[in-house]
Amino acid sequence: MSTVAVRRYTDAMSTYRFKQVDVFTERPFYGNPVAVVLDADGIGEETMQRIAAWTNLSETTFVLRPTTADADYRLRIFTPKSELSFAGHPTVGSAHAALEAGVVSAPSFRQECGAGVLPLTVMDSETGRHIFVKAPEAKFARDCADLAGVVSAALGAQIASEPAPAAMDSGPVWLFVRLESGGAVAGLKPDMSAVATLSREHGLTGVAAFALLEGDGPRVHIRCFAPAFGVYEDPVTGSANAALPAYLARARLLAGMVDNPGREYVSTQGTELGRDGRVYVRALDEQGRAEIGGHAVTVIEGEINF
Repeated sequence: MSTVAVRRYTDAMSTYRFKQVDVFTERPFYGNPVAVVLDADGIGEETMQRIAAWTNLSETTFVLRPTTADADYRLRIFTPKSELSFAGHPTVGSAHAALEAGVVSAPSFRQECGAGVLPLTVMDSETGRHIFVKAPEAKFARDCADLAGVVSAALGAQIASEPAPAAMDSGPVWLFVRLESGGAVAGLKPDMSAVATLSREHGLTGVAAFALLEGDGPRVHIRCFAPAFGVYEDPVTGSANAALPAYLARARLLAGMVDNPGREYVSTQGTELGRDGRVYVRALDEQGRAEIGGHAVTVIEGEINF
């Protein structure tokens, strides 16, 4: 390449602030990472998708100016293959990045995304800063009792008969299935090809397999598989944890988890991947509308040039 060509290429490059944030953890290299590109109004949709494929994380986000006075910023969320209207860990991680970058300030602000305008709050705790988002209402999509055998075969383990599997839509569409114990969830070895086929044939983002736990610690152990979207296993999944209370409410199991609206429980996810994430879940009403939140920590900070 000639010297002139190199200069012209360099002059054409744009620079954007960039952060990679581990979400639902207090420690670097745990939880679920999200790549965040700030001040991204000059980036086109095709380039956003290309960047998301390049980072090869479960999600990459782009922080833009809002299109409504009701929001403080707008967020676009991309998997390596497509755009999502909402996802939990990208929302919390991007809010963390926006706070650090001075785009917003605590204790509250509002995010515009494909699912609408969502309120976020920041709370200080003994273990550090928690960021909570009021997730979109999870809507019942369909009863999937007829898929119990197929799902059990795809997961390589027998799922519980009650409550019946069901698909819940909170932007992503997760098929929730219960197993009898946390050990059963930990021992899953899914056939990812079968899970991908199941997801494509039934309009699912993926399968969320969980168990209810006893004791004073975490009350839910969950794993989420979305190979149809290029994510074999998501380390920690905000959207699924946000939709689970609505599934439990339909099955009349939520009251056993929280004895009054606003009560918080903890969900554990990612242990099998060495990520050990924690999601704090608040059921806001008897129908299972939820806030989700947790810690976040920045592990990479710099610029992205293209």
